[in-house]
Amino acid sequence: MKKNYSVTAARQLTRLFLGLFITILVVINLVFIVTASDLIYRYADDQAEEVVETIEKDWPINKSHETFLNAYVARQDDDAIEITDGQQKFASPKAHKIFKRISHRNLAIKNLQITRHGIYYLRQEKLHHDRIVKVAINVDDLIKLTGWLLIVTILINIAAIMASIPIIHRLAHRWTRPLTNLSREIDSIVPQNNNLQTLTIPQQPLEVKKVAQSFNQLLKRQYQAMQREKEFIANASHELKTPLAGILGHVNLIRRHGKQHPELVTKSLKYIDQETQRMSQLVNELLILEGHHTKPLTEIALPEIIVDEVRSLQGAYHHKFVMDLQPALLYRITKGDFQSLVHNLLENAAKYSPHNSVIRIQLTSNSDQIILKVADRGQGIAKENRQKVFDRFYREDESHSNKITGSGIGLAIVKAIVEKYHGQITIHDNDPVGTIFTVYLPRQK
Repeated sequence: MKKNYSVTAARQLTRLFLGLFITILVVINLVFIVTASDLIYRYADDQAEEVVETIEKDWPINKSHETFLNAYVARQDDDAIEITDGQQKFASPKAHKIFKRISHRNLAIKNLQITRHGIYYLRQEKLHHDRIVKVAINVDDLIKLTGWLLIVTILINIAAIMASIPIIHRLAHRWTRPLTNLSREIDSIVPQNNNLQTLTIPQQPLEVKKVAQSFNQLLKRQYQAMQREKEFIANASHELKTPLAGILGHVNLIRRHGKQHPELVTKSLKYIDQETQRMSQLVNELLILEGHHTKPLTEIALPEIIVDEVRSLQGAYHHKFVMDLQPALLYRITKGDFQSLVHNLLENAAKYSPHNSVIRIQLTSNSDQIILKVADRGQGIAKENRQKVFDRFYREDESHSNKITGSGIGLAIVKAIVEKYHGQITIHDNDPVGTIFTVYLPRQK
């Protein structure tokens, strides 16, 4: 059975660059062979051209032709010249033998004649006076020199390849080290760790840096989701434990003394009903806060919802609600979300404002966003606590928290709804006293 071996990025890079390096060397060697062959061919062609031109210009008519021919083949013993002048033939000493070899050649490439005894460049031209010149230039020495140079070059290439393997391998490990470190850190992450775990972000390469940043963002979102889940369980347990204990206490009270004291049954049932309704409201608010209640977005008239919420709160709180609403202002939002947003802002203002005080609601818009302001005349919120009031169950004045009804997560719901629609909420001081909550909801493009 064939085994599958894991291949690291460093090994892949080593193979890639080594293959690229070898390919470059092969191409260089091929270019060298082609260039050298062309130079040999040109050199032989120039030599033959020179001989032909000299014979055409300086061929002796009444002098010794052998001396003339021997002078040209003296520098290269295997060169040959044959001249046919009318009925006469003149040739260098080995011309007959060399041209016989060429006539029995094994292969011919253009003017190059490859024989068993060597490689010759053959050129034949007809001059004036019907004089025919045949020149054979031996290029064996040049080819041998080129062959030796090629062998030396190949040996140098092999040595370069052998020397480059550890260098390329080391560089590949260096280039992939950030990726290796990233993989090692990911493996070391403990899923159940209570602390936020992040990866070390390398400065380069850019791709690994972006991967590390994206993974850290994923880890942060996962950590925040786990924390929200833990907070949800802890908060729900905390808020439900007290009313459940009270309900169980009244049930036991009815069980023990209900027959002897019927009046206790009515009182206990009233308490149980109140606490059950409060628990139901708390569960619904927690579900809204966690985003479990989702409905499709529709374009609704915002002023109408604000007017309805003000009417519902006027019976429970003795305040004067002053509204300044831009008429017929439409916005694409879930109706329940905007109702919860307005209700919790108004109820928060009413709870923390003195009796018979003025609460102002303003709704305006511009080309970019919807602006909702709720201003009260309460005691205000300290600057250092303005972000904390959006935390679940946080109350700035703990000494009076038991006197104020509610679950303590109204503003947390407001913040969650605003963020759901990619908006912003700010807190500022009212003049002369009180607080102004301002919600900015961007218009959908």
